[in-house]
Amino acid sequence: MYPLSLYIHIPFCLSKCAYCDFASYPGREGDWARYFGALWDEIDGWRPELGGYQVATAFFGGGTPTLVSAGYIAETLERCRAALPFAPDAEITIEGNPGTLSPEKLRAYRRAGIDRLSLGAQSFDDGLLRSLGRIHRAAQVGEAVRMARDAGFNNINLDLMYALPGQTMDQWRVALDAAVALGVEHLSAYSLIVEPGTPMAARVARGEAAVPDDDAVNAMQRLAVSRLADAGYARYEISNYAKPGFECRHNLVYWSRGEYLGLGCAAHSLLRETRFSNPASLEAYLSGERRLDVRRLTDAERMDETLMLATRTARGLDLVAWERDFGAPFAAGREGALRRLSDGGFIEINGGFLRLTLRGMEVQDAVVLELTEA
Repeated sequence: MYPLSLYIHIPFCLSKCAYCDFASYPGREGDWARYFGALWDEIDGWRPELGGYQVATAFFGGGTPTLVSAGYIAETLERCRAALPFAPDAEITIEGNPGTLSPEKLRAYRRAGIDRLSLGAQSFDDGLLRSLGRIHRAAQVGEAVRMARDAGFNNINLDLMYALPGQTMDQWRVALDAAVALGVEHLSAYSLIVEPGTPMAARVARGEAAVPDDDAVNAMQRLAVSRLADAGYARYEISNYAKPGFECRHNLVYWSRGEYLGLGCAAHSLLRETRFSNPASLEAYLSGERRLDVRRLTDAERMDETLMLATRTARGLDLVAWERDFGAPFAAGREGALRRLSDGGFIEINGGFLRLTLRGMEVQDAVVLELTEA
């Protein structure tokens, strides 16, 4: 059986966060039943094409999947199980907002087979949460973790954000310490990206919000690396830290270019070296549009993706696998670029892997560009 990961997009939320450019739609409760009907039809329609596959991981993202009734989530998983087999140890994650959880919902998720919870904490400062447009308070993060433990979750992630407008180093240190104190198994620490068209971008353009400069952003990233390492969290990807054995298996599939099928509005897929996506528009998805922008990847595209994704990870780029997959040593034609990057302290090569150093991870895009253009 070939391993397959499922991403299931739930595009509903209570309100749009100031930084969000994802496909999420607040105030659409009246569309829930219709959306899940369309989603279940899509799942059923894939059944004839998935022979030989077995689900290794599944991930409910959004939006806010924990906003909708737990019965919708449970039925969606049942539809997926009817379409193709799940591995006995399949990792099944649901994203949630601390302000949308209850003991009853969490117990329902566990009964449905969900074994991993990813909470969008973002900050432990109520002022920063308000500025981001988050609907929860800092105290609700701890409450959500305690409820999840009581429901039987022993694999919990917290998402945290840094480089926020007005955020101080002390506030970031408090957030890291608060997350560590909750004893969760996994932490994701993301630098804010001000996306065009968002309310946050408009505030920055008007001078109402100022984002930290690159030096401050890198200082916050270094603080996360050192503080979390001291607490027993290994950095296994640029933005992700885990206690031993709790790395997110679903996200590792993305970074290793494993096969995954995206279901629902705005979901993307990589299947049999072909990329395609569903429409981001809720209306288009409900009208039946599916599998847009179908593109069989060229060898050059596969090489670029492999380099970009692998260098995000602590494992790094497997040089033996590269030569096997692409027919030539990675160093061929890149000798000068590799020497410059190594001398500059951005990369290291040992044990058959090319890895970015701490300094290299701070400028990963630039490192990848230099290697791609060599």
